[in-house]
Amino acid sequence: MKSVINYQFQANVFYPMWKSIISYRFSGFRLHVALITGLLFMSGCGGFHLRGAVSFDVSLVHIQSESADNTAEEVARRLTEAGVQVVPIASAAQAVVYLRNETANRRVLSVSPVSGKLEEFELTFRVEMEVRKPDGTVLMEKRVISLLRDYLFDETAVLAMWAEEEMLHQDLLRDLVTQITRQLQALKLGKIELSQLAFEGLEPQYSVGEQWAVDLVETTARTIPVDIWVTISAGEVLWFATHQENKAQPWHLHQEPQPWQTNVVATQTRHRVLDFTVPANLGGKYTLQAVYTGVGTGLDLNNMASTIRSNIAEGKFIIKNESGMGGM
Repeated sequence: MKSVINYQFQANVFYPMWKSIISYRFSGFRLHVALITGLLFMSGCGGFHLRGAVSFDVSLVHIQSESADNTAEEVARRLTEAGVQVVPIASAAQAVVYLRNETANRRVLSVSPVSGKLEEFELTFRVEMEVRKPDGTVLMEKRVISLLRDYLFDETAVLAMWAEEEMLHQDLLRDLVTQITRQLQALKLGKIELSQLAFEGLEPQYSVGEQWAVDLVETTARTIPVDIWVTISAGEVLWFATHQENKAQPWHLHQEPQPWQTNVVATQTRHRVLDFTVPANLGGKYTLQAVYTGVGTGLDLNNMASTIRSNIAEGKFIIKNESGMGGM
C-alpha cells in the first residue's frame, strides 16, 4: 500500500563499517533505518551504490522455502531479472538456496511518561539462509539475516500509522532480499550457456476429443546441437516421452530417461511435442516439462546441472474425462 506523504529527507551515515543508520522524517514522525549487516550498500572504497547491474557467477539456482514464501518469491524474481535460471528441481541446480523461518515482529520501544501512550515501535524482519550444492556440499553456512526499523507512533492517526507500518514491512522485505542476493553474488560456480524454452499452445484444461497441439519453442539463439528431453508427470509418477511417427500413438512413454530427440541442430528452434486428439480415460492433473542437454551426455536425474543446456520449460494442465461437446 502506498500513500502520498510530504516528507523532508535527512540523512546521516555513521561508521564503523558494521552499522549504518539513516534517518528520515515523514510528516512529523521520524524513521530510523538500522542496517544490521555491514556493507549492505557498500562496494569496496567506491562508496554507496543503491542501484546498478547485478551479476552472478552461477546460472542455475533452486530455492527451497520452509515458512519463508514471501522472501523466496522476491529472491526468485530478483535472480530471474539478473539472468539466473530458478529451476523447479534441486538436482538441476548448481546451488540450492534454503530460506527458512521468515518472521516479522513489532515491539514497543517507548511509552510517554506523561500520557502513558505508545510513542515508538520497532519493526524487525528476519529469515534463515543456507546454500548447498544438490549433493549436500555446503556453499554458505546457515546464517540469520535480520533488519530492523523504528518509528514514532501517533495515536491520533492510527489508520495512517498502520498503513505506514505495512509499507515499512514491505521496505524491510526488499532490503532483506537485497542482502540475500548480494551474498549470493559471492558464489563462484561458473556460468552456463542456456537456451530459453517455453511451451506454446498448451491450454490449462482439455476434454476428451479436443485437439492437443503444443510446441516447444526456443526464445534465444544457440550455436550448438542439443538433445531434447520431454517428461510428463501425474502426481509422483514420471514418464519420459519419445517421439513416434504413428499418428494414433505419437508418444511412447518410458520410466527410464530417454531423449525425445537427439542431435538437434541450432537452426531448429520449434518442436511439435504434442499433436493428437485427447483420448478417453486419461482424466487427471498433469505436468509437462522439457529441457535441452548436451549431445550424448545423457540426463543424470541426480546431477542435472552438469548436462542441461536450457531452462526447464514447464506447463500444467488438466484432462477431464468428458467430451468437449458436453457428452453428446
